[in-house]
Amino acid sequence: MPDPSKPTLSATSSGASTGRFASRAGLLRGLAATMATVLLACPSSEPKDAPKPPTDAERATAMLDSSARLPPRAEVVALADAVAVQASKESSPEEQARLDILAGDLRVRSFRFDASDADAREALELYAAAIRAARGTEIACRADRARALLMGELAKSAGTTYRELYLARRRHAALAAEGKESACHAALGRDLASAQGFRPSGNELADLERQGDEAEKVALAGPAAASGSAATIPAAATGTPKDLVVAPIDLKPAKGTVKIGKVEKFAAEGGGRVVIHLSEPTTFQVGTLGADDKTGKDARIYLDIEKATAKGVAREIEVGGAIKRIRTGPREGGARIVLDLSAEMHRKVFYLPEPFRIVVDVSSRPAETKAATANGPRTVRRVAIDPGHGGHDDGAVGPTGLKEKEVALDVAHRVAPVLAHELGVETLLTRDSDVFVPLEERTARANAFHADLFISIHCNASETGEARGIEVFVLDELKDVSRASARVAALENGLGSKKALDSSALDAEMGKIAVRLQSGEIAASSRKLGDLLSRATLASFGTRYPDTKDHGLKSAGFYVLLGAEMPAVLFETSFISNPDDEGRLAKADYRQKLADGVVNAVRAYKEGK
Repeated sequence: MPDPSKPTLSATSSGASTGRFASRAGLLRGLAATMATVLLACPSSEPKDAPKPPTDAERATAMLDSSARLPPRAEVVALADAVAVQASKESSPEEQARLDILAGDLRVRSFRFDASDADAREALELYAAAIRAARGTEIACRADRARALLMGELAKSAGTTYRELYLARRRHAALAAEGKESACHAALGRDLASAQGFRPSGNELADLERQGDEAEKVALAGPAAASGSAATIPAAATGTPKDLVVAPIDLKPAKGTVKIGKVEKFAAEGGGRVVIHLSEPTTFQVGTLGADDKTGKDARIYLDIEKATAKGVAREIEVGGAIKRIRTGPREGGARIVLDLSAEMHRKVFYLPEPFRIVVDVSSRPAETKAATANGPRTVRRVAIDPGHGGHDDGAVGPTGLKEKEVALDVAHRVAPVLAHELGVETLLTRDSDVFVPLEERTARANAFHADLFISIHCNASETGEARGIEVFVLDELKDVSRASARVAALENGLGSKKALDSSALDAEMGKIAVRLQSGEIAASSRKLGDLLSRATLASFGTRYPDTKDHGLKSAGFYVLLGAEMPAVLFETSFISNPDDEGRLAKADYRQKLADGVVNAVRAYKEGK
């Protein structure tokens, strides 16, 4: 019998010994695995390439997926703009067109999601750019088809859809030559068949077919024939798509003949503006034709104005600068106006109501969008200061006879040198003396100057003469515009007191135009500048004028702000109609405080505040 006090080598003890050895082996294996993990986590002497971030084009393509969630509109617009910029740098026409279409498609998705007409208008411009870049190719046909469908959607007119599809198909007739119809041309045919019920009839159909015949003739003749005619003004767009159809919103269309009145012009080397006065609102179409080196024909922009006559207007008007000349002439169903340009230019076309005018802006560079939410300093190299009224236009007049035009010019003269000396900012005064400058020309001068900010200086006026204080306006979507704001805008627009009393329809119209023209970034930047201007002016008054009332930042339909390619505000310095405010406006000290407020607002904006 074994002695229980002595250890024995039993199965149990043997198993325990084996287990200990096994534990040591496991520990070694675990240590080795840990070391391997650590080594793998450390950078090797030959690191692998990190995955490349997606390009703007790849991000845009992914965003077009119907299952993809669309980010806020500002992000979509920024991405579409980035793709469009990349398109402009491409040397390959087809790649440029592909990127323009991609940017346009992204804008269309944003339009359908946010219902912003500005997105649709931008998409039309991008599709037109693609057509120009790759004329006569399958990809240009695809752009023209997308453009035609969008034009009908934007106009909410099946008739417009049919018309644009028909002309697009005729423009790309070469893609069906020799019995080899392309996929895009066939798709246009199917689209037309679906829209057959909206085919026009009578004279309208005959006119459409005539335009189609001319477009097809040019398309089959080749690119050299697509330059148009400088000697005669053709009835149709000679192969170039009608880039833009503009129908006045909420304005009663003309029933009879529309008379073209005066044609105003302003041009500098960097850009220009043409304003065409019409007797009544009417639909017009806009197109662009590139320069033709072989024939020596200039780049040009044309407007086909329906039901219009240019009788009594000079056939040729010499301009100079960015716009060489303006030519007018008849066309079937209306009149055509052509702007011969000194070089390829970016264009912006819109209209102004009361009285109805068509405005054509051209610039050597595209309108920049400056994000108001960006962190850090903002680029402000040039500022346009606009002293309101002038010449025969006194503006508002105070109880003792002080004139708004005098106050505005004096404040502007105080602002300009301080901006130059303290901030190193180059300034432009839209008028530097007691002269009259049309409202439309003021913004045109700022655009040609490539200003980064536009500040229009005025004096306010009320019906009773009791109101006092400062007020800043921006041009925005103009929702719920107050009667007082509408009245101020009407008076500053030169409509007179009668129109000023009932201008709600005008402001609604101006709001819709503003949404079309302004990018979200510029509108936001204008609001930021306006807010800074109110606060900086009150701070400038300090304890010297502590009772100054701040009426805040408001929206109204000011003509002078429309078409600005930069953040723009209108500053109502005080109520000249109030005896106390008029007394202050007459003092040099008060005017200097106002000027200091403008300078400090620009300073704060530039510093990113």
